[in-house]
Amino acid sequence: MTEIQHLTVGSKDANITIEAFINFACPYCLNYFAAADEVLEPYINENKVQYIVKHFDKTKQRLLKGTVANIYLDYDDPEETFKIIRYLYETQDEWTLNFETIERKMEHELGLSPQKNADDRSLAIMQETFERGIKGVPTVFINDEKFEFNPVEDDKETIQEKLRNALESI
Repeated sequence: MTEIQHLTVGSKDANITIEAFINFACPYCLNYFAAADEVLEPYINENKVQYIVKHFDKTKQRLLKGTVANIYLDYDDPEETFKIIRYLYETQDEWTLNFETIERKMEHELGLSPQKNADDRSLAIMQETFERGIKGVPTVFINDEKFEFNPVEDDKETIQEKLRNALESI
């Protein structure tokens, strides 16, 4: 079996590793991702943080559309893939309407095709979530410690503040 590649930016030698289990169709993940995107950038650029995004292919009807979107993402090109993820979150209300819409967006609008290693990655992440007791998204770990925030109630600014505080305490 080949090694599973996750969507990763930052130095593997960084002192801080952040793992985010998210789903691109999850409205709560949108707030987390937007907050993390801004807060983590300087830490990543200074080689202080390695950021690993793991798409959790949940089986809820709405979240299955995130699974479809994830199949198209090329994890070999993290910079471009992060741009696409940002766009997916910005347009989340449009493409989560039905499966045809997300497939059309990914194939025709973005010119992407399904990635052959998406199934293996999905299975590996499902196994990991089971082993770590992860049931929902977003779930975030900083250096293997669960990052505590309320994804339902915390807005982007609150999540940013909590992330900054957590990173400064390490």
